[in-house]
Amino acid sequence: MSKKFQLKNGMKVLFLESHKSPVVSVQMWVKTGSADEKKGEEGLSHFIEHLVFKGTRKYNVGEIAATVEGSGGELNAYTSFDQTVFYVTISKQFSDVALDVISEMMGFPTFDPKEIDNEREVVIEEIKRGQDSPGRRASQLLFTNVFKKHPYGRPVIGYDKVVNGVSPKKILQYYHSRYVPSNMFLVVAGDFESKEMKKKVEELFGAFAPYKLKKVARTKEPVQKAIRIKVEQTKFEQTTGYLTWRIPSVKHKDIAALEVLSAILGQGDSCRLMQSLRIREPLTNSVGSFSYSMQDDGLFAVSFNLEKENLAKALTKVTPELVKLIEEPPTSAEMQKAITNFASHEVYSMETVDNIARKAGSNEFYYNDHDYYRKYMKEIYALKPEDIQKVAKKYFKPDNFGLSLMTNMDKKEAEQILKSFAKDLKKALQGAKLSKDTMKFKAKKFNINVGAVKHTPETEKITLSSGATLLIRDQKDTPYVAMKAAFLGGTRVENENQTGLTELFSRNWLSGSKNFTEDDINLKVDELAAGLGAFGGRNSAGLSMDYLSPFEDKMLEIYADSLLHPLFPQDILEREKVVIKNQIKARNDNPAQLCVLSFLQEIFKGHPYARDMIGTEASINAINSEHLMAYYKKIAHAKNLTFCVVGDVNKDKWVNKLEEITKLFPKGERIANKFPIAELKEGKKLYQQLKKEQSHIIVGYRGLTLKDPNRFTLEIIQSILSGQGGRLFIELRDKNSLAYSVSPMHMEGLECGYFGGYIGCSPEKSEKAIQMLKAEFQKLADTKISEEELGRAQRYLIGRHDIELQRKSTICNALLFDDIYGLDYKDTLDVADKYFAVTPEDVQKLAQKIFSQPSVISLVGPSDVEL
Repeated sequence: MSKKFQLKNGMKVLFLESHKSPVVSVQMWVKTGSADEKKGEEGLSHFIEHLVFKGTRKYNVGEIAATVEGSGGELNAYTSFDQTVFYVTISKQFSDVALDVISEMMGFPTFDPKEIDNEREVVIEEIKRGQDSPGRRASQLLFTNVFKKHPYGRPVIGYDKVVNGVSPKKILQYYHSRYVPSNMFLVVAGDFESKEMKKKVEELFGAFAPYKLKKVARTKEPVQKAIRIKVEQTKFEQTTGYLTWRIPSVKHKDIAALEVLSAILGQGDSCRLMQSLRIREPLTNSVGSFSYSMQDDGLFAVSFNLEKENLAKALTKVTPELVKLIEEPPTSAEMQKAITNFASHEVYSMETVDNIARKAGSNEFYYNDHDYYRKYMKEIYALKPEDIQKVAKKYFKPDNFGLSLMTNMDKKEAEQILKSFAKDLKKALQGAKLSKDTMKFKAKKFNINVGAVKHTPETEKITLSSGATLLIRDQKDTPYVAMKAAFLGGTRVENENQTGLTELFSRNWLSGSKNFTEDDINLKVDELAAGLGAFGGRNSAGLSMDYLSPFEDKMLEIYADSLLHPLFPQDILEREKVVIKNQIKARNDNPAQLCVLSFLQEIFKGHPYARDMIGTEASINAINSEHLMAYYKKIAHAKNLTFCVVGDVNKDKWVNKLEEITKLFPKGERIANKFPIAELKEGKKLYQQLKKEQSHIIVGYRGLTLKDPNRFTLEIIQSILSGQGGRLFIELRDKNSLAYSVSPMHMEGLECGYFGGYIGCSPEKSEKAIQMLKAEFQKLADTKISEEELGRAQRYLIGRHDIELQRKSTICNALLFDDIYGLDYKDTLDVADKYFAVTPEDVQKLAQKIFSQPSVISLVGPSDVEL
């Protein structure tokens, strides 16, 4: 049920009642983004996004987050080119907290000069972090190449000189000119009654002063009259590029056809680009396409990430795929696959209230119609194959596309390759002619009831006659099912000289089975708008699946064959070995990952958990398909297998089907190998030099095991330290501006675990960051926490637990892994008593135990520190 109305001050309000979960999402959409900034204001929208969290007339620094998180909620915000969005998701019993906090942030921020100065440093750290990110750098290069005049060509985050120099007065002026009621709209979605909610909204948001909106005329982007080539030489290992064309704004009649074209060309494992540039030959590590529609002109892009030596060859494979879209109509199967996937988004988006609010908010923003999806789907269903050809011909113009490339190859060499490709592509597109053939096609309507069914979900544990275990939870709130099967194993069953075996095994599990080739699997899964994936970790390996319930039988057929009869073809294994070795080579592009790897190798020295999950080039080279089959046979026993199914299911049908499947496995035994872990007798500091903008630091200690009765106390410690209201955020970020990203981290394993903290900061702040992380840990050991802080942590954990349990995949994972690791699966769904049983004395005692141990410090960055 939806309701839309307007307050007297001009603010629009949208209510979306959904009673499937006892959760409410409150979102404020501000119709201003980075594209509304003038010269000298670049980054102000994003800066204000940060600053409204830093204090209001009612809340001081840190109190907003502490209030929300202390009520079990989560809050955040994001800034884009066109809008800024602030949101709180919380249990329905605390919906008043969400309304109060959002109203204070949006209507009454204080913009204290001292806090503005503190936050400048945080944003500068965020900018530096972006400079170390290959993805973010490549994205910025893409937009600067497409938009030379329009503000879409500027980074949303802005420039450090603006952030450092902008005055409090200028910030306040910008806020009062754009953050006005007539330029905002409030979305409330979830479990509430509209009549009561309306009174609260009118009281809180009706008090906003109706400041006059300053209208902004965005600079229009001139027509692109030539091919643009832009190369940025960097030190990143991998090469990332985009081929782009301008397209119209989100409201244009061609957008639906462009979206379907993009799906056919570059989305899903069965799409044309993926097949040509990744599946048949591993010329790219990843490849795809997207249609990015915005308030003003958008862009259509082909994206690719690859090794520089493959650049020229990969690009030659792109040209025929683009020409083919013009010269030949897509097949009926391709059309239906794309349309089914678009239609399925409606069901998947109903799973959480924040998704419901986000989808409606986006539609309201762009179309002034929160229910625009229905009109959009009518356009999608009406499309014919020749419509896709026509938009391909119309927008894939031969003389005004763009090429942007971020690479560590010689710049002139890269430019020459791109110029040669551009010349060939221009000629090919000029010669491409629309075929006169028409194909009869009528889209099959996707008609699934997405209304919530009121019933009480029940979880049951069943031991099958084969010895396998089934956990099944019939939950009919949406016609969606999440399913997972896991074998105990993982890196624990690898030989020491076979690091990376579990990872390669999981990447190749779906490369073909007795009755389905890899292409069959990819195509059928994409056609059914489903998900099918393999996973491998430190303790287990398995197959996961999610699908819409009407497609259950078709998905089960593929799933069963893949589970029972994988083939691990050597040619596909060789292809995946190329990609994983490329990933190993590119490790330096991800300093945070290197920091974690170094830490794990030391904290778990001598234990399988210390192994590098993706292996080394030498270990990967040595693995063949026989090794994968041997690994499969080692773990694939019925007694070593647990299934979990959550969603719109029939229990009897699943029991019968899994009885049928598991009787084909050898009964075997449950894997129960154990590994000793040597005592850490002294602290260690590890340093790896890497010339980056930021240093990445972990300070950690030995933690707990999965079965340790103190694990709920440890989660309380994690909660005290984490979140925007947690000690690490407040002390290291809010008060000392050391970093944009700081958080606690932990892992519990079968024999051992760790607990620690991570921070990414400027190199000159590293020493202080390490000292402060240690100091915050020591405070927990030295001083008993208050009952108030304990209560906040308990409510935060319970609230987050309830919010996360909106997702069936989360429930499935929690039930499954608790059970296979020997825990009581029932604890997954009812943890409140466990958290409320923890006392301040318990927290201090465990903190003393953990933080009195030797520490392991891992530092990756441009310079070391003396401690």
